[in-house]
Amino acid sequence: MLRSALLLTPLALLAACGSILETSDTSGRHYATIKGTVTRASGTPVSGARIGVSCVGTSNEPFGLETETNASGAFETDLYGPSFFAPLSGPSYLCRVLTPVNGIPQAEKSVTVTVSPDFKTRPTTTVSLVVP
Repeated sequence: MLRSALLLTPLALLAACGSILETSDTSGRHYATIKGTVTRASGTPVSGARIGVSCVGTSNEPFGLETETNASGAFETDLYGPSFFAPLSGPSYLCRVLTPVNGIPQAEKSVTVTVSPDFKTRPTTTVSLVVP
């Protein structure tokens, strides 16, 4: 009997904790993934390039993030739109993706990034940047 109680206790504890493991988000945030590549005009990948992403929604106040390319010139980052930056209809953000982050950009693109209020189903936007 004691053995049964000990086995049931962890299961009961897991069942009780199920609610704290909830994955739905009610914060008002919006999510997306932005990925892409940075290459030279010759087609060779640019390793270690700093990528800046600046986005706007219904207000003109931008929010942004930075990431870096890997050895293959690829980058990928998750976009978490703060709740006070409401997306445009769609829902989406208008984003500017550029490199380098500081100084005069060598390459930049404006893209519409579709977002989701569910962080488990983040839409992906792909961007290719070509630097001289």
